[in-house]
Amino acid sequence: MGALPQKKEAVVVIEESLNKASVAYVFDYRGLTVAEITKLRRKLYKTDAVLIVTKNTLLRRAITGTNKEAMMPFLAGPTAILYGYGDQVAPLKAMKEFLKETKKEKDNVIRGGVLDGAALSPADVDQLAKLPSREVLLAQLVGGIASPSRGLVAAISGPQRSLVNVLDQFAQKQQAAS
Repeated sequence: MGALPQKKEAVVVIEESLNKASVAYVFDYRGLTVAEITKLRRKLYKTDAVLIVTKNTLLRRAITGTNKEAMMPFLAGPTAILYGYGDQVAPLKAMKEFLKETKKEKDNVIRGGVLDGAALSPADVDQLAKLPSREVLLAQLVGGIASPSRGLVAAISGPQRSLVNVLDQFAQKQQAAS
């Protein structure tokens, strides 16, 4: 009799977490010890993300009728959900790095995820993991915006520089002749 209210409460907690999250990744946590999962959670916390091990039936109830329903095909076997609340890529990179360090990347397969209501296949997740960090992308954007203005400055100042060089050479010839 006490299990039903606990399950309903768990579904509500999952729904709230999914609504707050900007991204959610589903992965198989088999092969990870409790100590390793705890270490992974600490690492993910630094990237504004949370890892929760959950039952597929509760997760199915929580996502039915929401924009996270695209996760449904990924819910088979032992499931952990990685909720990212800030940067969508940083938690994924942190998890992949952790799995690589612990040599568990073959065992713990990322099945997919949901980003803004769109399903992410395992290939999509791998592509996201290869993206540079948000800071690097912003720096590249600023560099891309600044590049044309540097070219414009060079194009405008080029003829003036050439004129100054020609006048300087003319003055040097005049001094040498006198």
